[in-house]
Amino acid sequence: MNTTVSTSSMESSYTIIASGDNERTPFNGISIVLLSRGGRPFRKEQLQKLASLKLSEIISIESSGSDMDQLSHSIPELKCIIISGEKTVGEKINIAIREASGSHVLVMWDDMDLQIIGRTGRLFAMAAEQKALCSIPVLMNSRKESIPIRLAPIFSGHKLEIVPLGSVKNETPTLYPFDYCGIYNRKIFMLTDGYDIKIESPYWQKMDFGFRAFLWGEKILCYTGIKIAYQNEIPKEDASISDSYKRFFLKNLALVYKGDSCQLSLRSIIRFHFKSGMSLFNSIADYKSTKNWVRKNRYRFRMDPYSLTELWELQ
Repeated sequence: MNTTVSTSSMESSYTIIASGDNERTPFNGISIVLLSRGGRPFRKEQLQKLASLKLSEIISIESSGSDMDQLSHSIPELKCIIISGEKTVGEKINIAIREASGSHVLVMWDDMDLQIIGRTGRLFAMAAEQKALCSIPVLMNSRKESIPIRLAPIFSGHKLEIVPLGSVKNETPTLYPFDYCGIYNRKIFMLTDGYDIKIESPYWQKMDFGFRAFLWGEKILCYTGIKIAYQNEIPKEDASISDSYKRFFLKNLALVYKGDSCQLSLRSIIRFHFKSGMSLFNSIADYKSTKNWVRKNRYRFRMDPYSLTELWELQ
């Protein structure tokens, strides 16, 4: 068994445990990343079922204190990444996708059941052919009923609303991966900087990821070839306003597209300041920090948020 400790300048240290050579050898195909919901009633069975699909790589995200030695020995394709401390889900996914060897990465949770009908390799290959940053499989509850995964942004005046749409067809766009579950194109994910680790709220972290993807010209599409069912209750989304929303707002909703680039709208900043109730000092500090980020990435934008929702209504 090999053990490697890797450290990033932006993220915490983590340990990789693999039964074989843990050097990253890229291949065209799917790596699976299994996130942990906390309890472990299905984890062993889940890993053994995934191993039966004859995949090239399975990555299990673990917390400190996990004992994966036995499973690592019995499943040669299994690579365990043990991350210390409390980290957001997006940060764990950033690490896992960076360490994955496959050209595409299916991210799912250990309380989900991957429903494969047909040839696994062909179904995954069809998902990879979508040319999208992320392809979202059909998600079902424990009664095998489909749940809304097609999410559309609309503005009611200046208020943003996310509307779940009923029908799901192949290659129809959706704003973000519900519950982070999806098949990510590793190369595009790395180029778009993945999830923002400074946003702690899962809801606003996914919103930031989705908005940034579309504003930068990438796509998140539904893929009906693969179905995944929850075995327990479906986690509820918490869209309450918090510091996470503030960062999401400044990076995405306070932008205006002019010429060939985006810049922060001073009018939006002022309106947000008076509604947020924050001190002027904190507002100015956040404004300066976000302004630097927008200036660095201004030519990567293809539209502003209002243009995005107008285009969405036409699809």
